[in-house]
Amino acid sequence: MRYIWLSIIAAATIFLVNIIGFVDTMTHSAMGCGSGYPLCNGKIFPDFSDYHSVIEYTHRMVVGLSSILLFIVSAVAWIRYKTKTIKVLVVFAVLGILGESTLGALTVMISLSPALLAAHLGIALISFAALVNMAYVIYHEEKKINYGGNMSPSFTFFSWFSFIVLYMAVYFGGYVAKTGSGEAFRGFPFPTENYAEVGQAFWIDVIHRSFALALVIIVFFLVRMARKNRDVRPDIYRLSLLSFLLILLQGFSGALLIYTHLSLGAVLVHISILTLLVGALSIICVQSSIKKS
Repeated sequence: MRYIWLSIIAAATIFLVNIIGFVDTMTHSAMGCGSGYPLCNGKIFPDFSDYHSVIEYTHRMVVGLSSILLFIVSAVAWIRYKTKTIKVLVVFAVLGILGESTLGALTVMISLSPALLAAHLGIALISFAALVNMAYVIYHEEKKINYGGNMSPSFTFFSWFSFIVLYMAVYFGGYVAKTGSGEAFRGFPFPTENYAEVGQAFWIDVIHRSFALALVIIVFFLVRMARKNRDVRPDIYRLSLLSFLLILLQGFSGALLIYTHLSLGAVLVHISILTLLVGALSIICVQSSIKKS
């Protein structure tokens, strides 16, 4: 059981990294520790009288802690659970945290374009998804749970298609956030602004909302497909129901963002639901891809 809890704690710290990262962005604290890295304004500890420094310093510390936990879990999983699935998940978890840390460091050292900064959340979610999947696999290994059934190739294809659409929605949402254009939009589900008022951000926002609507439809059909196989893989069916619930809540949280003018609380709710959705849908993808003889 200790291996299960270790992987869950590691995933939880990555979850916190994403949350604190948006607190960092929303409070304009990304440069709270200056352009130096890893020191904070040339010192080991931040200026505790400056909340921008404290927020950025906390973000860096949580990233460091999550990285250590991720590497420990990855090493244990690689040695103890000698399956191809675990090894692939370890690779993605490590590459994700390295990519996230690199982008985070570059953000404070040099000026990155919003298009590149938008990838930051997506890369962080790769590590989170990999850790959640590791925890899922480890739990079933330790509990000796074996469903013994395979999902159809069409379901596996459709689940990965759903995940790709979700990832694209994440990117466009991240782009809107990193350009600071989100505050310019009003109206839900359709923006009341036009291109002349907000420029290129208008089409980015429209694409993001279109992806969100498409996801509701896509995940609904994913549930219907999973229902046909619920006797074979009841866990995947339950996860598909959870994903549909989360995508609906994500839509409501999007409305909350608009009507609260991007309040910090609404942003954190939005990101929290998104992170859980990525975790649930990624498990469906990975589990449906595992073929048992």
